Amino acid sequence: MARKHFEKFEAISSAVPAEDAFEAVIAVKRRDGDESLHIFKVADGRRYDLASEAEVAADAALTKVVEISDEAELIWEEHAI
Repeated sequence: MARKHFEKFEAISSAVPAEDAFEAVIAVKRRDGDESLHIFKVADGRRYDLASEAEVAADAALTKVVEISDEAELIWEEHAI
């Protein structure tokens, strides 16, 4: 799991269970509010046998996020997706 701080948001990469596998996700939370998390599937929704594999994919995706919009959408570095 990796964590990245932005001006208004914090993002965390992780793996979540998906039936009999795991998916790579990035969770976004506003730093100054109580609103719920925004969860984004990454790695084109691919499923991994091991949680550690999904976490590696999520960590790699998080390094390509350059900012988070006011609407809590991920803004990727150019040519990242």
